[in-house]
Amino acid sequence: MTGTLYNVTQTVFSSSDGTLVYAEAIGDKHLPALVFVHGLALTALVWAQILRDPRLLQFFYLVAYDMRGHGRSGKPATIDGHSSKLYADDFAAVSNGFGLNSPLFIGWSLGSTIAADITLHLPPDAISGIVWTAPMPYIDPDVIAAVARPEVQSLFPGLMTTDNVTLSVETKHAFVDTLFNDPPSVPWDIRWSWAGSSTFLKPEHLSIVTSRPQDPAGLFKAGARGLPLLVFSGGQDKQLRGEPVWEIARKYFKDSSVVFIPKGSHALFYDFKDEYVQELAKFAKRVFGIRK
Repeated sequence: MTGTLYNVTQTVFSSSDGTLVYAEAIGDKHLPALVFVHGLALTALVWAQILRDPRLLQFFYLVAYDMRGHGRSGKPATIDGHSSKLYADDFAAVSNGFGLNSPLFIGWSLGSTIAADITLHLPPDAISGIVWTAPMPYIDPDVIAAVARPEVQSLFPGLMTTDNVTLSVETKHAFVDTLFNDPPSVPWDIRWSWAGSSTFLKPEHLSIVTSRPQDPAGLFKAGARGLPLLVFSGGQDKQLRGEPVWEIARKYFKDSSVVFIPKGSHALFYDFKDEYVQELAKFAKRVFGIRK
């Protein structure tokens, strides 16, 4: 596959409320699709290396988009503009816009919560399976308390400040550093671009996107009927704990599995890219019945 050229599409789609959703796709649109959603205060940019991996492009059409409130997508300023149904409609707009047929949903960190919106508001065949990557499984005060580590919770005041520019900038860089095992070893272009993308989430919107109302009933129902779930967790994740999520997966999903990377960071798809791609491809091939 070395040297193969793939078509890349960058576009925006209009969601049900008129909010524009930035999305990009790469590869052969006739292949089964994987849809990637980034984490808090970041953008689809974090998936850049994954979206160009030939081991995935050989078998799958790869799509990523910016969540509302983030990056190049629209930024509603009210809690009503961040309803669960609208997040599901954003996914549907991207899926329909690219002509996807029951893609595999892949969420990282806060992006994982969108699976709860999809399974509650869209038809059962909207997705073929779920991949949670270092996830916050859904938004609920008790779940957040169990999953979020004190280190990341301590950064929220700085991330939400609107009157202290120095604190805001320093906190954004500290937030990005918690994503990696060894931040100084990460190339500056990666650290700068990820930190820069965090500026597009307005501080006054951060509390909305992390506390918007969600109902996991659809997620639990989908798990009970056999929707496949794969959970990636890292043993050195500085932001979120994996064990409470494993319990949710075992309790509510008939078909669930966990890939635990002992030295894995929060951005384990970056720090442990080869292992992540290998396990993701294996799971996706099973979901789509690919036997190559």
